[in-house]
Amino acid sequence: MDLSFQTKKGVKKRSASCYLEDLDFRILKKRRNLLDLTSGKTEESRIPTFQEECGISQFYRQRRPREKDENMSEGESNSLYHNSEKKKTARIVNGKESKRGAWPWQVSIHLNHPKWGPIGHWCGGILIHPRWVLTAAHCISNEAFSYPFGPMWNIVMGEHDRTKDEGSEIKLKVEKVIIHEKFKEYHNDLALMKLAAPVNTTEYIRIVCISDEIDDEKFLGVKCIASGWGQSKFGGKLDTILHHAELPVVDNSHCKKVYGMLYNIPIFPYHLCAGPLTDGGVGTCVGDSGGPLQCSLKDGRWYLAGITSFGSGCAKPGYPDVFTRLSYYMPWIRGKIRSFS
Repeated sequence: MDLSFQTKKGVKKRSASCYLEDLDFRILKKRRNLLDLTSGKTEESRIPTFQEECGISQFYRQRRPREKDENMSEGESNSLYHNSEKKKTARIVNGKESKRGAWPWQVSIHLNHPKWGPIGHWCGGILIHPRWVLTAAHCISNEAFSYPFGPMWNIVMGEHDRTKDEGSEIKLKVEKVIIHEKFKEYHNDLALMKLAAPVNTTEYIRIVCISDEIDDEKFLGVKCIASGWGQSKFGGKLDTILHHAELPVVDNSHCKKVYGMLYNIPIFPYHLCAGPLTDGGVGTCVGDSGGPLQCSLKDGRWYLAGITSFGSGCAKPGYPDVFTRLSYYMPWIRGKIRSFS
């Protein structure tokens, strides 16, 4: 909506109604400026923040960070080493089925292979704007192929059961693919996909909240949710129904130790580590790449904390999953959306 209006030069007198109209405009303009993270650019280049109707789940609106037990030490509270039956079963690997509409920003990215034709679900993705989807760069460019071309991809939104047409699904073409310029293997693993047309939100299609105004420490120790249609076990088939796993965000120092020691993979501040530190069986697997790690904060909304990037296989004990840390790349995301809007 265009909130701007013009007034005639030289008019000094204003009626009460004109004054109220002007006051309303100034309030709306101030609110609009707060929401406009791109410094006065077009509406399309705005990125949704917590001020807007983002991050609303039909079924998981009341999740909160884990309350500290009075009998727990500070270290125990932050590390979340505790095991419960709920934690053991809430996983993508042999995991917990998500309710339809639970994660309405989760999308399925489909590949149209030049030789083999439509492949169907290839990776996950996250709707962050009516025209933009975030995913992992390695979904687009990897050892098998490099296809940073819009026509080779489709985005399916409102998906839940991939074997059924439930009436909520929308399939959109991709206009442009933008891979991070410094992407290489496990580093800077993110890409933007611009949709050929903006999508209208529904109860099954919504935008997740993203913001760099949130201190990353607010996610530390919080049980967040990773979701996707990935394999329920390594080497198995992709899940047909969306699943999710509850994963605590842990300090990067643990991943630095375990991934550096076994795989010689350095962990940097642009990585985010989430998963159990002692037990296995909970985490992401093949096919979940590019999907969200979403966290619910005190306002009840879901914020994107990370993009599923890599792990030790599928929920290997002692090896939390590694995600691309969203807050680190907010300037890059803003800049690309502004440049290609």
